[in-house]
Amino acid sequence: MAGTVILLISHEDLIQYPIETNSKKIKSYSRNLRSNTDKDMINPDETGRKFCELLEIIARLRSPGGCPWDQKQTVQTFKPYLIEETHELSEALDNDDPNQIREELGDLFFQLGFINQLYEERDIFSIEDVLQSIIDKMIRRHPHVFEGKTFESYDEMSRNWARVKEKEKSKKEHKMYELDVPKSLPALIRGQKVASRAARTGFDWPDLRALVENLSEDFRILTDDALEGNKEEIEQSLGDLLFSLVNLARKCEVNGEECLKRATDRFITRFKLMEEILSANNLAIDELDQESQRKFWAQTDNHS
Repeated sequence: MAGTVILLISHEDLIQYPIETNSKKIKSYSRNLRSNTDKDMINPDETGRKFCELLEIIARLRSPGGCPWDQKQTVQTFKPYLIEETHELSEALDNDDPNQIREELGDLFFQLGFINQLYEERDIFSIEDVLQSIIDKMIRRHPHVFEGKTFESYDEMSRNWARVKEKEKSKKEHKMYELDVPKSLPALIRGQKVASRAARTGFDWPDLRALVENLSEDFRILTDDALEGNKEEIEQSLGDLLFSLVNLARKCEVNGEECLKRATDRFITRFKLMEEILSANNLAIDELDQESQRKFWAQTDNHS
């Protein structure tokens, strides 16, 4: 019968891959981190050598006689480059270009190693501390993979994930942490994560219909505020509507950020096509009235 392989990225982002199995229970695995099937996939000596070489390059760039630009960097001055490289990797993944992805992954490894170097120079922590921390965390949060624990269901495993995270922090810290999503995240991503974590505590809409009714009310309020022209009221009511929309995305199990990204890409594609159509007719957008613009825009509908 059909079973499930479960990849835990975060508690609110659980990814399931269907498999065929004769057991109703999620399969337990040995704590041996290297299974027989993957023992030849990674050459620890070569991988370790390359990793150390990268760290040595970073250390040399920061050392006396190294690169003046690298030497003057701080955590705060370097942070924007980390964000930029992360977005570039995200775009490479969207493009599904292996060469671009490989290059961007390398750039991101460099960014992470550089930030670690900044802290290692101040004797705050080392790369070994960083790696050991994530190794321990992943093993601790996946007892069904590394410690032989068996769960009766996907939901039981999900609850265990939450319990393990809770044990990792004191009650006071946990309450603060529950909605503590980085402010530097894109607003839609942050909003959806906050909504997901709030729902995890039981603070949620009873059903989709109730949420849709609230959306209608939020839109009515925004419309009234927009017609009145009060900017502060518009900003607040628009924010409320957007937050309700990310809740709708969460309820419908879609990624609000990706939805907006794809909609923006569709708009760009159609707009460029409309410009091409107009150019072929020796026309420009700013020369057309709104009715004519809509007619040319409609011609691009089947190409988005």
